[in-house]
Amino acid sequence: IIAQMVLVLVLATPILVVAGFNAGGQAVDPFQIDLSHYYPDCRVDQGELTCKQRKARAGAIRVGCVGDSITAVGHTSSKAAQYPSQLQDLLDQRHGNGTYSVTNLGTCGATLQKDGALPYWATPTYKALVAARWDVIIVMLGTNDARDVGSGGPENWPTSCNTATAGTLGDCNFATDYRALLEVIKEQGPSPTQPPEVYMMIPPALMQQGAYGMNQTIINTIFPKLVPLIASANADIVKGTIDVYTGMGGVPAPAWKTKLPPKCVLNSTWPPCAWYCDAQSCNPGQCHPNDVGCAHLAAVVYDGWFNKH
Repeated sequence: IIAQMVLVLVLATPILVVAGFNAGGQAVDPFQIDLSHYYPDCRVDQGELTCKQRKARAGAIRVGCVGDSITAVGHTSSKAAQYPSQLQDLLDQRHGNGTYSVTNLGTCGATLQKDGALPYWATPTYKALVAARWDVIIVMLGTNDARDVGSGGPENWPTSCNTATAGTLGDCNFATDYRALLEVIKEQGPSPTQPPEVYMMIPPALMQQGAYGMNQTIINTIFPKLVPLIASANADIVKGTIDVYTGMGGVPAPAWKTKLPPKCVLNSTWPPCAWYCDAQSCNPGQCHPNDVGCAHLAAVVYDGWFNKH
């Protein structure tokens, strides 16, 4: 999820890489340093990455998938294998070609929090989000926010969120910045008087402590409780929560500590590991879905979305 900053890559500015991280504290991942994975939703224009809503026929239901690199690329072999692309395929198969139009609004390394190493607010995909009108917005952010120094990454996570309740969400910076993003999204509906349908997603499990400098307890224990809590507190905007964590093999706390393997490896005896680690991709195979995993992720998103109707 944590890749080199987009503009740094585009402008070919020298990057200091130390112990798997660049100068911005972001892990270097070969799957995400190739800008071609952003096309056709984004293009390089005069040395800068610019993104926009995908072209669609008149009357199409416009869907935006907001996220980090799990959304932007995962560990897929092609644009067609990314989860938003495979969600588009499912929608075409089940509702007719062109009824829905899905735009990938994911940016590698993006954090939800404004003070993160690469805030989503500062990305080209955020600009595309606010420049267009949408019928449906699906948000999956937070995995990059779950980094801390103890896990080998920059310290992004506010520990006040660990024990947040409905009455104390105002003290949790992750929750307040989420509310701020939802307020922005609310204004991007199909018309000035009609907000979009908004769904918040619980990110997938982290299969290995410290992968990409991320804290496994934050992702596997805190998020499954905190994300629905934030969604409930913002029910005036959010239509529902989609449980990607469970859908992609996560186990409720504290059982995940004993049921999950120490890490996903090829031919793991833990079946969900196949969604993160197979012959197509297992590098490092701990949170980014591969081609097969993104197909499953698209199905989880589809089912979670349409079960809310």
